[in-house]
Amino acid sequence: PAPAPVATAPAAAPAPAPAAAPVAAGSGHQLVLKVTEDSWVEIRRPGTTSLISRVVKAGSTETFDIKDPALLIVGKPGGVEATLGGAPLALPLIPGGTISRVNIK
Repeated sequence: PAPAPVATAPAAAPAPAPAAAPVAAGSGHQLVLKVTEDSWVEIRRPGTTSLISRVVKAGSTETFDIKDPALLIVGKPGGVEATLGGAPLALPLIPGGTISRVNIK
């Protein structure tokens, strides 16, 4: 006999964001990076110097006020937990790489 059809519920979870996907920062949010593995972190804003551009050691927590568009670059993103305005921020790897690039707008 043929197996009985099984009803499936529609997926509730959104699809993961592509690499370098823009994330809305609105009028300003706090970016928090909790680092569990030594990782390179760089935050660039157009026309200004970088907010940070260095290795952040495991066990550190870094907090930044993001009020303008910025580019977040993270080396070894698997060792970094990021939140923006209290919401989890995905750090997808760029294709074929070991870094993540996320545009915060």
